[in-house]
Amino acid sequence: MLRGLHATAHSATLSPVQTATGGAPSVVLAVFAALFLATILSIYLALRLYRGYREAGNRGMLWLGVGLVLLTTVPILLRLVLSNVGGVPATTRATAATASQLVGLLVVLGVVYGRP
Repeated sequence: MLRGLHATAHSATLSPVQTATGGAPSVVLAVFAALFLATILSIYLALRLYRGYREAGNRGMLWLGVGLVLLTTVPILLRLVLSNVGGVPATTRATAATASQLVGLLVVLGVVYGRP
């Protein structure tokens, strides 16, 4: 009996708890670096637009920054966070990210056509 328990415990430590796919480590690293760079650039542009809004008082610049963040930063963060939360289906992740992009595009279009 004890021998059977030992064999079961030993085989449990050898089997992986979770498996993942994603390709070569260099590709995964490049993807994360690109996502990080895209996030930093979109936040930088949003801050520049916010500073322009504060200096000139143009609300369109503020709304353009909000639209840009909703279009770029929020979907990246939603995909990253929701992928690491257990039990969130892929369709929910995709729907949340796409909804943020849609709202961001609508805000940018509102600014372009003069309705911020």
